[in-house]
Amino acid sequence: MTIDAASAPAPSAMHKVARSGFDSSGGSGLYDRARPSYPPAAISTIISEATPSSGSPLRVVELGVGTGIATRMLMAAATSPSSDGTPPAGISSYAAFEPSAGMRSHFDTAIISGQDALVKQMQDKGLLSPNVTVTVEDGAFEKFEGGADNDAVVIAQAWHWCQDFDQALTQIAQSLRPGGILALIWNLEDRDAAPWVAKIRDIYEAFEDGTPQYRLMKWHAMYKTQAFANYFTPDEPRHVHRVLPTTLQGVIDRVLSKSYISVLPQEKQDQLTAQIADLLNNTPDQELGRNWIDKDQGVWEYPYRTDLHIFRRK
Repeated sequence: MTIDAASAPAPSAMHKVARSGFDSSGGSGLYDRARPSYPPAAISTIISEATPSSGSPLRVVELGVGTGIATRMLMAAATSPSSDGTPPAGISSYAAFEPSAGMRSHFDTAIISGQDALVKQMQDKGLLSPNVTVTVEDGAFEKFEGGADNDAVVIAQAWHWCQDFDQALTQIAQSLRPGGILALIWNLEDRDAAPWVAKIRDIYEAFEDGTPQYRLMKWHAMYKTQAFANYFTPDEPRHVHRVLPTTLQGVIDRVLSKSYISVLPQEKQDQLTAQIADLLNNTPDQELGRNWIDKDQGVWEYPYRTDLHIFRRK
């Protein structure tokens, strides 16, 4: 199927709140420190679904890479044997795109060019050939130079920021081989698993100010586009429930890493974090539904739900 090149915004196109918020939290390291990784089983599913029948090494495009939280896991999964002993798929190329300069700088240092960068570590261990191309460039969902015949386009914790789903899906389809996949994955604090999570979310979600957060499911508009009908077939969604260790500071950092919180005046951020601390410090555990891992160390369970959506290129 031939695809006409999409007339799209410049690579720098990005929601203004996302740009301001993530330039700050990405550049400071807060985002990378505060945000959770992804369930290994979900990452392994992406790799296995993307691996071509020929078994050739993977060509991967990742959009909205942020600081590389998903990238680290994807590259590790692609270069390690699976749990059943299946040989690793390997990586042929990994093209990352990120419109936030702060995020992109952090990614470049941590993954590609820094003294202890992931690529260098993997090469030293023989997991990644020196011939493998790993890059990060400015790019938006609607406009990126990812080439063609890729096995996977992966978007972690970011697709809800897309501003034109039809253009973006056309661009993504153009970059995929027939049978390749678009994988969308999100972590979400599970308000149904513990009352304290619901209470915390009620506090900070009041500041969303109309931003297209994942929980609002505005990204479902993609299903109504002509590009989706033309180029993609959906798999059944996959969901993973888990708990991760956290602390009071961990909860606060998680909130502060949100784009719409990081753009608030400092005084308002301070008031917000004080409200969160008061709730968690002065409410009985039974009322919070808090499950301690190590009470002496102030560590308890943070419940998360991870949603994985895979779409196959026709």
